[in-house]
Amino acid sequence: MRILHKIVLCTLFTLASLGVEAQFVEFGPVPELKYKSYPESANSSRLASTNSLPFWDDFSQGMDTLKWEFQGSTFSNSMGNNAPSLGVIVFDGVDATGRPYSREIREQGAGDYLTSNPFDLAQLSQENQESLYLSFFWQAGGQAEMPDENDRLTLQLLDADSVWNTVWTINGGADKNPEEFIQEIVQVSEEFLHDKFQFRFVNFGRLAGPFDTWLLDYVFLSFDRDPQDLSYLDRALTRESRLFLGDYSAVPLGIYQEILAEELLPVTNEFKNLEDRFRAMEYSIRLDGESSTVVNLNTPFNPVPNSQERRVFESNTITELPALSTESDIEILTYLTTGDQNLFSVENGDTTFFASVDFRINDTVRSAIPIRDFFAYDGGQADYAAGINQRSGLLAVKYEVDSPVFLTGVSIDFTNPDQADQPIDILVWQDLEETPIYREELLIPLKEAGEELIYFPIDTNIQVQGEFFVGFSQFSNDFIYVGLNKENDQADKIFYNVNGAWAQNEEVRGSLLIRPHISFNAPFAESEIPGQNLRYYPNPVENQLHLVGKYSEMRIFDSFGREIFPDRYQGADEEIINFTDQLPGVYVIRALTSAGPQSFRILVK
Repeated sequence: MRILHKIVLCTLFTLASLGVEAQFVEFGPVPELKYKSYPESANSSRLASTNSLPFWDDFSQGMDTLKWEFQGSTFSNSMGNNAPSLGVIVFDGVDATGRPYSREIREQGAGDYLTSNPFDLAQLSQENQESLYLSFFWQAGGQAEMPDENDRLTLQLLDADSVWNTVWTINGGADKNPEEFIQEIVQVSEEFLHDKFQFRFVNFGRLAGPFDTWLLDYVFLSFDRDPQDLSYLDRALTRESRLFLGDYSAVPLGIYQEILAEELLPVTNEFKNLEDRFRAMEYSIRLDGESSTVVNLNTPFNPVPNSQERRVFESNTITELPALSTESDIEILTYLTTGDQNLFSVENGDTTFFASVDFRINDTVRSAIPIRDFFAYDGGQADYAAGINQRSGLLAVKYEVDSPVFLTGVSIDFTNPDQADQPIDILVWQDLEETPIYREELLIPLKEAGEELIYFPIDTNIQVQGEFFVGFSQFSNDFIYVGLNKENDQADKIFYNVNGAWAQNEEVRGSLLIRPHISFNAPFAESEIPGQNLRYYPNPVENQLHLVGKYSEMRIFDSFGREIFPDRYQGADEEIINFTDQLPGVYVIRALTSAGPQSFRILVK
């Protein structure tokens, strides 16, 4: 049985220098829009309704449009550090599409908004009016850019005259800790107790890009509270669960079916106890495919979690993976057994449960591991972007395979929609220090709706073994942004070349969203130019290329565009071209047929 394959994939691109020292750098966050899903019946019944009390949202299910209006504010599962629960809302200087609010680099102003849908507070009893408080957690910067001391995050409340009033604000600065979420609690005073009450968060800072970032989580508005009411009968998972197959977050089906148990790492996650007392609890982890593998079942946490404790935990050793016979997903189901339930109150011996606050929803995380035809290091989506600011610079991601495979394509996440129609060359190398073995010129297409990565098919047989490199080069000084994911730090797999020599990345943490697609069998038995009776084989070529069909002229060029003149022999119904004395690499053959000029690429090994 084969051991877990590693493939080396290298992606190249050129970025503008603009007079700045050439280097491999990380750019700002890439906006994510993850909306909470509801059954159709729930959506239709609540479209015209207002929010009700108690009101709670920890954003673990995504962006809830039945509770909020999102104006530029976005979602992230990975940008926060030590968040109260999974999922945070992001405020910065770009809109939901990633476009800056201003082209003026120094312009400052209001950026993103998060606005609650209306509440009817006019009918609250006197007791509930006096005990109505709004609490939330905030963090400066997180894994994004820290806000400066002149930047701020504010909370505003809408009064009965439809005027927004700032009731809380926090400024950025060097004294803010990007590793800590801080909880605030604000009383909702009498002037805001009307039938169309709303509250909103808005950031003020630079508007020319994803700068001065603030994160928000765990918003709770309710009566029967006081300023010291800062704990909750809630235990929450704070991360996505990941199953790393060696270094990889995804592998092709044929590789998955032959993975050895010793190549598997435990599933990891983290919980936060938001209660002000210790709590005995258990966890379970299950892998689901065509069959299921129970890794942990009601495993008690030892020692018992303390008050407000945060703890990373991992699964038992995985000895067996779920069966898969076709390309699909492996789902990792992770859940806590905590005793969490709906928020409740007790009055005169009677208990009232509030359906609007269910603390159980953040006890379960479902994560998908794609088992398709590609390798990936990334966690599935871009958190940030990265690139090189040097004309003809090269960027590479390292993979490796121990058995021969054929490359069928490359998927790349180009995160900036403004770079559509930029010309690039898709390239393949057997070694970074050698001539590319495949080259194809094309334009970066505009992404379709919902499309994360763009797939570039390889139209010829390219067989690789051991380390190999796939990537692209560009023809302009415009920046080309490639998605960067922070969940699986494979920074040492990234290499770049900005001055004629390759260097290993030591600064940017994470994994680039560049994936090689493979096949264990040759995709093409022989090659035929579409629309023409012109065939060529084999490809790759070791000694001789056979060309079958009618043409009046044929020329051959090497990878540098120089015409070469190898020996050619005419057979009964084909021409044989001898590449025995030629260097390994990509060659372009141009033939003049009755339908016009045709060209194709071959690989000489």
